[in-house]
Amino acid sequence: MTFLSVLFALFIERVLEQYRPERRHAWFGGYCRRMSNLLPGRWLMQRPWGPVIVLLPLLIAIGWLQALFNDLGSLFAFGFSTGVLLYALGPRDLGDDAEAFVQARDRGQDQRATDLAQALCLGEAADVEPRRSLGVARAIVILANRRLIGPIFWFVLFGAVGAAAYRAVQLLAEHMQGEDCPAPMKRYSDEVRHIADWAPARITAVGYAIAGNFDAVAHAWRNFDYVPGDGPLTEAEHLLAHTGLAALDTLPDEVEEFGATGDATLLPPVVEDAMALVWRSLAAWVTAIAAGSLVAALA
Repeated sequence: MTFLSVLFALFIERVLEQYRPERRHAWFGGYCRRMSNLLPGRWLMQRPWGPVIVLLPLLIAIGWLQALFNDLGSLFAFGFSTGVLLYALGPRDLGDDAEAFVQARDRGQDQRATDLAQALCLGEAADVEPRRSLGVARAIVILANRRLIGPIFWFVLFGAVGAAAYRAVQLLAEHMQGEDCPAPMKRYSDEVRHIADWAPARITAVGYAIAGNFDAVAHAWRNFDYVPGDGPLTEAEHLLAHTGLAALDTLPDEVEEFGATGDATLLPPVVEDAMALVWRSLAAWVTAIAAGSLVAALA
């Protein structure tokens, strides 16, 4: 059942785009604002496990619904689990965003390509090629974990409540980082996100090794040394950038070899290769989930 839910959710995500839900999560942003403005909520969220406690009412409700639909039968459980997983992916489709950037870049729509690159990248994107495309490729191998692998990983472990918890933790941390709130609230929400991302990031990196240059990924992983700064924790992002670009044979220090020429033809198709790497990695893990489900069914 878990494998079928993952497969069907990904099928809707990539093939039946007209049935893909609008994942704006505006209601969750309102919930976060109310909790952070209320005195008990502000007090809780300035404690190490406060963000988890704040999310508990929502997760308990989803867990109760999951148990209810499981009691109603396999078909109801399948529909509920698939729906929650589909809603936990994204919120934007990574393939659509990458394709839109490539089309704008190749058509010479420079400003639109830069805007799309800045929306994809986790920091300020370069406005000239080939650095802009390298930045987008870096963002793709990072966002694959947050948009796809992370929700699926926690869904496989804990069902619908696991996928919902991962997305809620991510949204809460993003909301706190964007709000004018006390530093402890930002730090603790980000630490919870760091915990939620730790295992999925490594699963994603292993997928990059399987789907790309294994030796290069192993070397990049062995030499990965993360030193946290004063800002949000980005250990998972740095690990995925190192291993993902290594799988493409495009190590971060090679970026300096490319001048800011503004000519995308001087650069290999790193954005397209990054997306292909993500799809191969995802296919490998879906196959592993299928094998695990088969073994469980035969046991």
